[in-house]
Amino acid sequence: MLGHPLGRVGAFGALVMAGGLALLTQWTVENPVRFAAPLRNSAVRSLACGGACTALAVSAALVLFALVPAPVGQGVAAPSLVLTAPRDSAAPTADPRDEAVRQLMTQAQSAVAASAEIRAVPSNLTPSLDNAPGNKADVFTNGCVRSWREVGQSECASGDQDSPTTVALVGDSHAAMWNPALEPIAEARHWRLETMAKVTCPLMDLPITSPYLDREYTECEQWRGQVLNRLRHEHPRLIVVGMSRRYGGDFGFVSYDRAWVDSLARLVAQLHEIGSAVLVLGPIPDPHSTVPTCLSEHLDDATACAPARPAGVNDAGVAAEQAAVTAGGGRYADLTSMFCTTGRCPVIVGNTLVFRDDNHLTVSYAQTLGPAIGALTDRALARE
Repeated sequence: MLGHPLGRVGAFGALVMAGGLALLTQWTVENPVRFAAPLRNSAVRSLACGGACTALAVSAALVLFALVPAPVGQGVAAPSLVLTAPRDSAAPTADPRDEAVRQLMTQAQSAVAASAEIRAVPSNLTPSLDNAPGNKADVFTNGCVRSWREVGQSECASGDQDSPTTVALVGDSHAAMWNPALEPIAEARHWRLETMAKVTCPLMDLPITSPYLDREYTECEQWRGQVLNRLRHEHPRLIVVGMSRRYGGDFGFVSYDRAWVDSLARLVAQLHEIGSAVLVLGPIPDPHSTVPTCLSEHLDDATACAPARPAGVNDAGVAAEQAAVTAGGGRYADLTSMFCTTGRCPVIVGNTLVFRDDNHLTVSYAQTLGPAIGALTDRALARE
């Protein structure tokens, strides 16, 4: 209710309330109308009454829709974050690719720091709070991201589809949410970008249970095998791996636990043996709320929806992942500085809304970070 979990007691209370209201309206409204003699004795009157009630309900809904405005921030219009092309370094020994990553991530970090204390939601927020839930990449709606019961992977190529250079973006929905950042890079670099993703299915070889299906997640294990076989056959130049870090014990494992870290090291080594460069994207912060809903309730205090860094990011887990990926022969991109300061992870950066729900990026913020993601992929390819 109002975007917050009800819990068992709250859910039971809501059920009792709904049942009581249903009985009350049946006694006071439905039965008196249904058994009224003028309506029982005339089909025409019954139909007319039904039509009038329907029209009244629709009219009331339209009036409410018109009178209740969508939540809009009244704060000062904020500047957009635009990452600009890196400048040549004055240090002659600096690797230009390292320098590009450093400069672009520093620009993002500066914008995050400037936004950490935003109170009033900016009037020019992009996307708007009412449009945020639908601000998702096309791959979520065109079949590229496989649902729970789907297996196999359709051809989901973008960029320069005739290019001999293939970059594969692989993982669960947290890999797919980076597609809008990588697509413009693929077009500019003349890469063929292949997106292969399945909901709540990280690519690592972990036995997995689906709390949504309430059983062993056999479709995930089957999809993993199919995707790995395809990667072995296609030999992409670069494999970009992404995954959520919100997996809990109900999946059969926990993000960042020993099984997770060991499996990640094995996966990277396995992908590296294919002959591909491997880039693992680090986590985005966990906001611990459905952000558009939270901001709608706190239009004058966006910080109420911004998690403290220790709650949003598991720094020890990120370090363990980075060591595992390096040991497996891949590169790891710690993205934390583009989302958090040392104290807080703001949910608005500049005028851009970061999250479209309780854990996925908006297309707008993913695209904003595109130049930095592009620099990370350039560096990973160059080091192979």
